[in-house]
Amino acid sequence: MRGILFAISGGFFLTLQSVANARISNGIGTWQAATLTQMTGFVVALLITLILRDRTFRQMKDVKVLYLSGGALAAAVLFSNMTAVHLMGVTLTISLFLIAQLGLALVIDWNGWFGMIKRRLQLPQVIGILMMIGGVLILKW
Repeated sequence: MRGILFAISGGFFLTLQSVANARISNGIGTWQAATLTQMTGFVVALLITLILRDRTFRQMKDVKVLYLSGGALAAAVLFSNMTAVHLMGVTLTISLFLIAQLGLALVIDWNGWFGMIKRRLQLPQVIGILMMIGGVLILKW
C-alpha cells in the first residue's frame, strides 16, 4: 500500500514540477531552469539526509559509474519536459511521458537489464500500452 501511495505522490509531484519548471523557464530559459531545479533538489535532498542523520551517504563511492548517469539524465528529462509543456501543454506531455516510461520499463523487465529480474511480456501488458496510446489520441483530438 505504501508503494502505491508513493507512486501516486510521485505522479502528482511530477505534474506539479512540470508546470513550475515550464513557468520558471519562461523567465530565465530552459537550461537555466533545469539548473535551478537540479540545485534546489540537491539542497533539499542533502538537508533531509542531514536531518535524518543518515550516514549511508558514505557508501556513494561504491555506486557503479553507469548508474551515476541518472543525475545527468535528469537534466535531459527536465529539458525535454519543459520544452514539451511549452509546445503541447501539460496533459499531453505527461501522457506521453507516462507511455514512454511504461514502454521502456516493460523492455527493461523483459530483457532483465540493469540487474532486474527478467519478466515475460504478456498480451495484457501489450494491450494496456495500446489502450494508453489510444487514450492519448483521444485526448489529442
